This record gives sequence, structure tokens and C-alpha cells, in this order.
Amino acid sequence: MMSYKHLGKQLLLSLGFAYISVNSVLADDSLVLSPVLEGLPPSWAVAASPDNDMYITHREGGLSIINSALERRSVAFLPDDLLSGGQGGLLDIAFHPEFITNGWIYLSYSAGTANSNALKVVRFKLVGEQVQELEDIFVAHDKKDTPVHYGGRLAFDADNALYISTGDGFDYREKAQLNQSHLGKIIRVTDIGDAHPRNPFFTGQTNSASFIYSLGHRNPQGLLVTKNNRLISHEHGPAGGDEINIIASGKNYGWPVITNGMDYIGATISPFTEYEGMEQPALDWTPSIAPSGMIHYTHDKFASLSEHLLVTSLKFQQIYAVAYADGVIGEQKIVLNESGIRLRDIETDADGDIWILGDGEQASLFKVLRK
Repeated sequence: MMSYKHLGKQLLLSLGFAYISVNSVLADDSLVLSPVLEGLPPSWAVAASPDNDMYITHREGGLSIINSALERRSVAFLPDDLLSGGQGGLLDIAFHPEFITNGWIYLSYSAGTANSNALKVVRFKLVGEQVQELEDIFVAHDKKDTPVHYGGRLAFDADNALYISTGDGFDYREKAQLNQSHLGKIIRVTDIGDAHPRNPFFTGQTNSASFIYSLGHRNPQGLLVTKNNRLISHEHGPAGGDEINIIASGKNYGWPVITNGMDYIGATISPFTEYEGMEQPALDWTPSIAPSGMIHYTHDKFASLSEHLLVTSLKFQQIYAVAYADGVIGEQKIVLNESGIRLRDIETDADGDIWILGDGEQASLFKVLRK
């Protein structure tokens, strides 16, 4: 039976009131953005390579690489099966943990046609500005006809396993609960794209369920592995119910059976905010903030932010700092407010500097400074 607490929460939501769970947001507006590059094509991700260059993916194809002298070079990368538009295009980029010796770069994108598309992950090497040794790593089993909710975040762990977030495709949300589907999941593969043999549902390389690490996700837009090898994700809810989840193997994170959000038209998606066998979020944002990028900041350059998850917001154009230690989420605060820019992604480099990728038809790269 649903508790009075959860009945009250659903009543508040149905009446249009905001429900903010876990922690209220403290005011600590201490950072500003300093422009570094402007006039970039529409972009999705920024990532620091192990040799400390900044890579930016451009949604309609191509990469920009910025070195420590802030010099930019361009890479022409336009896969034959790239589908750009809607929420699709070139998405996230990540580097093999042994990149310095093997040179492998991993990239996710939406592949196919408007009527039949899926999330795809490839890897390649760069020789100068030329893409070489392009290899397929993963293609989501399900084909869909929606240009939205791809997920697409990438993260490596200390054992060279690659985690991939996949969205539910919006119109296919029930598939987030099905082990036969790759929609609404965290996927784990080896660095060559095989289903990881220690995955919770592994029964062989031809079984779709063998690739699944966790299930019940809506549209995970943040994914990282901490230095102690813990996996953390955040995802978009509908109208309300954005979440941070600390991900464990084989766990079910509930979507769409449990949620703190409502449908965009105001309809109830589910009467349940908790259900047996399904995990509660480590943190819930209701109303939604539309979280985009996320890093675990552990440097001392911004000492007050050390041991925090830094999360960018598209909707409110803010940076949230969420205290995190030993698997426990603490209080949160806003450290960048009213930026006037939709914040698409966040990254930190080897020097502890923080970089922000702005969203828009003309994207921009910023460095974070103290006020």
C-alpha cells in the first residue's frame, strides 16, 4: 500500500505544486563563465583526452580538438549512417584507459533513418586529422522511429569495461523494463564490444539481455565512473522526476513503473513512486532541471567543489554541486546561476580546470572561473 507520504506527494504534483525531495538547494553562486571559443557548430559533448586535449563532438558531424594553447583543429567525421536532427547526431566521446599507448577513441551517435534508427557506438584512431581503423562496438538491438531519447553517454571503468547509457525512445518507455530490449538501459561491454561476461543477465554473445548492466531508465544524460570504480548516472524524468542514481549490477531503477514526474500534458504516468524490487533515486529533482553533463570533481583547484558531482542544467542554465562521498549523496548547492546559456556538457582536465560546453545553433566553449 502506498504511504500517506507518497499519496501526499502525488496530490501536490497533481495540483501543480513543486515537490523537491532529498535536499533543498542552497545558494552559493560563486562561479562565472569565461568564453574560450565561440561560433562552433551545434555540439553535444566535451571530453578531455588523457594527453589533455579537449575534444568536442558536433551533432551534424565532425570533431573539434583544442590543445593547451587553445588552438583548434577540425576532424571530418561523418559516418554514412549518421542520423542528425531532433535529439540525435554525434553524441558522446570517450577514450580508452590505455589511450596513450593504443590511441582508441570511442564515440556514440544516432544511426539509421527517421523510420528506423538506434544508438550506435564506434571506435577509431586518429592519424593527424584522419579517422582510421573505424570499428563498430555496439548497436542497440531495438530500431525505433523517434529522433529522441538516445541516452548515449559513455564511461570506462578501471578494468577497461565500457558503460553505455541508452534512452527509452520516448514512445517505447515500457521497453525500459524488458530484458529483451536495449532501450532504457545501462549497457556494459568489453573494449572490443563483446557483452561483458560478468553482466547480471549474461548467457552468451547472441542474447540481447547479456549486454544489460541495469534497467528501468528513461533518458540517462550523465554517466561516470568514480576513482573507486563506482558507477553513477543521472537521467531526465518527464515533467519532474529527474534523478541521480548510484548504479549497481542487475538493479531496476523503476521507469516507467515508478516516477516522481508527470506526463507533459499533466497526466499521471504511474500511481507508484516506489515498488518492490525497484530502486529509489539517490537524488530527485522535481520540478525538473533537465540535467545534461556530469563530472565527479576531485581536484583542489576549486577546493570547495572537491568531492562533489557537478551537474549542468539545460533548463535553468545553472551548475549544481552535489556533495558525494563513499556512495552517499549529500547536500546540493547552485554554484553558477543565471548564466543565460543552456549548458550542454561539463568536463575537467588534468590541471583541475572546469570546462563548459554551451548549447545552441552556435555553440561555445567556456572555462569556469571564480567570481
